[in-house]
Amino acid sequence: MATIAIIDDNKDQSGTVRTNIEIALSELKSDLKVLASVPFTDPNDYFDFIEQNEICVLILDEMLNDQANDGNAPVDYKGSDLVTAIRTKLPDFPIFALTVIPTDGDLKEKYSQYEDIISRKEFYDDSNKYVPKFWRAAKNYLKENIDELSDFNVLTMEISGGNKDPELIKKLQALQVKLELPFSGFDDRNAWLNEYESQINSLEKLNKIIKSKLEKK
Repeated sequence: MATIAIIDDNKDQSGTVRTNIEIALSELKSDLKVLASVPFTDPNDYFDFIEQNEICVLILDEMLNDQANDGNAPVDYKGSDLVTAIRTKLPDFPIFALTVIPTDGDLKEKYSQYEDIISRKEFYDDSNKYVPKFWRAAKNYLKENIDELSDFNVLTMEISGGNKDPELIKKLQALQVKLELPFSGFDDRNAWLNEYESQINSLEKLNKIIKSKLEKK
């Protein structure tokens, strides 16, 4: 199920944020799931976390390095460090900051990497003002996935049918990387046809899953 994830080293804080978001989402008649997690020691672990939990929006506290959790020492990075790490592989993924220090210099410097930087006090005062932003970001992200899968499908059929336009191949390669749907090569038409036939069923299943998520919002 499509999920909004809150990353915060303070479990009480993240629990309160989670409850507020769930209440506001129910008023929007959305079945988006909400989960909260303490920070991971290795920032690279977020990529598997996002994929395995079907995360479509990430909400980061800035001071992720304040508290120890689950027997581990505090992490050695802040939210503004984490957003940069995530952007190396997910440049368009929806990420929000929710913090008591919205005017912090590091956050201001990274403002363009967030969808929005939200004061925790303002969020608590009026969750219904901000949760629709999370909801819309989730819907847009899911719709973008559907559109990109459709483009991937069309381009694959074009190239497997013999069209070797370099621009088409360049677009397909870019989609390959973003959607993590690798192909074996671009030179052999039969290889394209065989590879297309072997992956089209799984591609269609993925498309249906994303469409079903979007239709539930």
